[in-house]
Amino acid sequence: MSAALREMMNESLKDDLIVTPLYEEWLDRNPDGTIDPDVAANMAALMSTPDRVRSGSFSASQAGYCLRRQELAYLGVRTPGVIAPRLKRIFNNGKWVHLRWQAQLLTAGIIDSAEATVKKPSLRARATLDGMGIAQVGRYKGYDFGLEIKGRNDYTYSDQVKNDPDEKTRRQVDFQFLLSGFDVKVILNENKNNQEFHEWVFYRDEERVADARQELEDLNRAIDRGRLHSMLPECKISTGEFNTCPFGGQGGPCQMSGSWPTRL
Repeated sequence: MSAALREMMNESLKDDLIVTPLYEEWLDRNPDGTIDPDVAANMAALMSTPDRVRSGSFSASQAGYCLRRQELAYLGVRTPGVIAPRLKRIFNNGKWVHLRWQAQLLTAGIIDSAEATVKKPSLRARATLDGMGIAQVGRYKGYDFGLEIKGRNDYTYSDQVKNDPDEKTRRQVDFQFLLSGFDVKVILNENKNNQEFHEWVFYRDEERVADARQELEDLNRAIDRGRLHSMLPECKISTGEFNTCPFGGQGGPCQMSGSWPTRL
């Protein structure tokens, strides 16, 4: 694709954007990013709230992963090992990226709520949306939308901007479409190296949402029957996901659980 054609396409896509135009206008008026006192109080409450217990429901953050992995997480099977301090700091940094964006977007009136939970009990499913609001500009003006925020390192950010959000993120968004009923979703990526950001707006794709429902139905049948899905072929020979999954590794919970875990 020529540079001129890409620039022309980028200009046309600006009509889709929901967050970026209003956020940049707000920053021009509020360069120090001062947060509204009521928003600050709400964010303080969020900051002091422990992470929810992940077992007992299927989560959007796990969507698209191996079915067996999702089932073990649902059952609350413990993962082995200790999280390295550096990885803990990466997780904590990600939380602060979210809090900063949420606080500023709430203050700017671009979103109406943060950390909004949507559920579908019939599928044992829940998701937490980083934000919810009503689009005020662009072709989706007047539409309810959900917001997904991602902090990325420089390499991953550049790859996402070049090739669009990865399939794992898209599967997470499909799951959220299913549970929320929204037609529009915003994915916002920030480059943690230099604070560049990029916005994508996705309209509900019914085929993808149907796939998300099918995955959840498969997971629920496994729980109802008391029988886990089989290990991935690569995991059976100790390659690929076997070495990166939190339940993987030699003697790990996935390998030791057989058709159903006897210990959580």
